[in-house]
Amino acid sequence: MIAHTVGVSPDPEVTRFDLSSRDKFIVIASDGVFEYLSNQEIGCIVQPYCRKNSPERAGKALVLAAAQRWRENDTVIDDITCIVICLDVDETLP
Repeated sequence: MIAHTVGVSPDPEVTRFDLSSRDKFIVIASDGVFEYLSNQEIGCIVQPYCRKNSPERAGKALVLAAAQRWRENDTVIDDITCIVICLDVDETLP
């Protein structure tokens, strides 16, 4: 109940996307990542690692970049959590 008073909700936000061969990775992250990094910046950080099929290293680089940006802009750091999934979409599958 206390968490609800500061904006925490138990209701998930769900969005559906159809993937294509143009989609190279998925980043699922907490607001601490998106607070100071744009989608474009996140893509530039993650893309080189996914080209090498290294999602773990992409996630680490993303967390480090987000933490650095927090330090540049604030005196505290919010939760920085992410999952990076590198894709190789096969459009021939049903």
